[in-house]
Amino acid sequence: MKVKFVGADGHEQRIRQGSQVLRVDRVYVVLEVYCQSDGQNYLRIEHRSDDLPPLFDSCLFEVVDAKISPVWRVSTGWDGSLRMAPEEWHAEGFWDDFMNHDPCAIEKYERCRDAILRS
Repeated sequence: MKVKFVGADGHEQRIRQGSQVLRVDRVYVVLEVYCQSDGQNYLRIEHRSDDLPPLFDSCLFEVVDAKISPVWRVSTGWDGSLRMAPEEWHAEGFWDDFMNHDPCAIEKYERCRDAILRS
């Protein structure tokens, strides 16, 4: 799935959070979709290969290619949230391990990210 960043002007701070690293009209590959049960939806996008890929509010984007990655799997959380991402990223503690620079988590992330980018 690919999205174009349409900009953050006019949105409240909670929606704009972190978007200053993105460029208006640039197309980004979505690595993960996270939908909270209360209605907020987020897209995980890697804006730099040497940085943690953050979640951005989906209100800031326009879908330009709706093709879903074949490596994505869907899961639901205890709170009714929905995630679409590579299965290995669904494991409990995966993102904590990744942020703590665990070599195994980094390898899983890079392998899955590369598979998404190839698809």
